[in-house]
Amino acid sequence: MDRITPGHHLYPGPDGSWRHSTPDGRFTRIRGPQELLTAARRLAYSADDEPADPALESEHGQALLAALIERGALTTAQERSLPGTLSVHIEGDNPVAQAVAALLPSGTRLAGGPVDEDAVRAADVVISCAGWLPDAHWQRVDAWCALNSTAWHRCHAEGLRFVLGPMSVPGRTVSYADTRGRLLAAADLPDELATHWAYLDGNTVPPVPWPTTAAAAVPAGLLVEDVLRWHEYGAPAAHDVQLVVDPAFAVVERHRVLPLPLTMPVGAVR
Repeated sequence: MDRITPGHHLYPGPDGSWRHSTPDGRFTRIRGPQELLTAARRLAYSADDEPADPALESEHGQALLAALIERGALTTAQERSLPGTLSVHIEGDNPVAQAVAALLPSGTRLAGGPVDEDAVRAADVVISCAGWLPDAHWQRVDAWCALNSTAWHRCHAEGLRFVLGPMSVPGRTVSYADTRGRLLAAADLPDELATHWAYLDGNTVPPVPWPTTAAAAVPAGLLVEDVLRWHEYGAPAAHDVQLVVDPAFAVVERHRVLPLPLTMPVGAVR
């Protein structure tokens, strides 16, 4: 069954045509038979067990539904994941990790502790809440998650800010390898950046300035929202986007991350 996409609206206007509004403030006029538009709206906002209007089974009705789906007004049931208990492994013993655990819905199966391949196999999704960037460890986690088709999300401190994701869903979104490669490619001094990461991987590092419990809820809430959107719809809220959260100034920045181009080994093309 088709339902209204969250944040979208479908409603009649004063001029006889209908409107479709999007979460980012765009409006589209829709013209057509009033009975079909009314039936489409009733279907979009109906309960799951309410039958669809027979008028929508007609050629014009199907064309209208297809147009609404194409424009994003309606979400098809096939786009939503099957409901079920979510199994989450949370890595980290810090305010952000604790807030993540508190914000996940009741009934979520939670596990904790360091992430290894066994933990990746046992979870639907891994959330790693680190201090400074654990580059070598996250490269291993990324490989394990790709091998086992396990989604994973991450957060680390960078200076006085916190960097989130992008959430990695194998085969659907960018990986940590993509993110790491893009950061190195964009750096003025990539060798220095790699050296800095290697230093942060060491055992002796300055303490992370963890935010207060209230401020930790901001990065934690963004991590959890991504995971819940992925669980319900198959894609995180911040799809292929890295978020940088500055709790001191209540600022969230968005940085798009593109996948690295696929390369083929020399001699593979004949």
